[in-house]
Amino acid sequence: MTFWYGQVLDRIRSIAILFCGFIFITTSSSCTKVGTAIGAGARAGLAIAEERSIRTVISDTALKLAVNKGLVESSFENLFWTVKTTVFEGRVLLTGGVETEQLRDQASEIVWAVDGVREVFNELQVIRDKSVADSVRDKMIVVSLHSKIAGDKKITGINYKIVTYNRTIYLIGVAQTQGELDRIVTYARSIRYVRRLVNYVLLVQDERRAY
Repeated sequence: MTFWYGQVLDRIRSIAILFCGFIFITTSSSCTKVGTAIGAGARAGLAIAEERSIRTVISDTALKLAVNKGLVESSFENLFWTVKTTVFEGRVLLTGGVETEQLRDQASEIVWAVDGVREVFNELQVIRDKSVADSVRDKMIVVSLHSKIAGDKKITGINYKIVTYNRTIYLIGVAQTQGELDRIVTYARSIRYVRRLVNYVLLVQDERRAY
């Protein structure tokens, strides 16, 4: 019971944040010319810092919404509430916990059916229960890693997405250099309670990237 309840709360929070962000963007950028200019300036600033183009960021956001829509419409109970989707340059990372291998496989099928998906990394764990302690540790791990990255001027943190589930850290994104990626990996492995690290980060010049 604790397992499902905790995951449902996490998804509700994610949906609320996404919804609020959408409202903020649409209202702040359309109310006045000043708002439009500020919005454009902010997006330009992000474009400079982030390796993904604005077009790719928008595409990834749309892809995430489409994937989540597919999960919502699936006939498998609780699938949307237990699967977290992370999208970076058309590469979709699935994390979270499901009760059976059948649900795990079904999640992959749903994602691959969405137009625009380039790769799927199914890291869903078949798990019957997840303790409250591990849920708390997951949040602590994410906060700790973000903090270490933010304090390192040699790392462009905006180019990485970090997910933690059941004390496993998942990384996806793009690294400027192998040295930058190595620094993040070292930080991740030094954090208390971490069981495993899964790395899907590509180097900036990797031919597999979507530009």
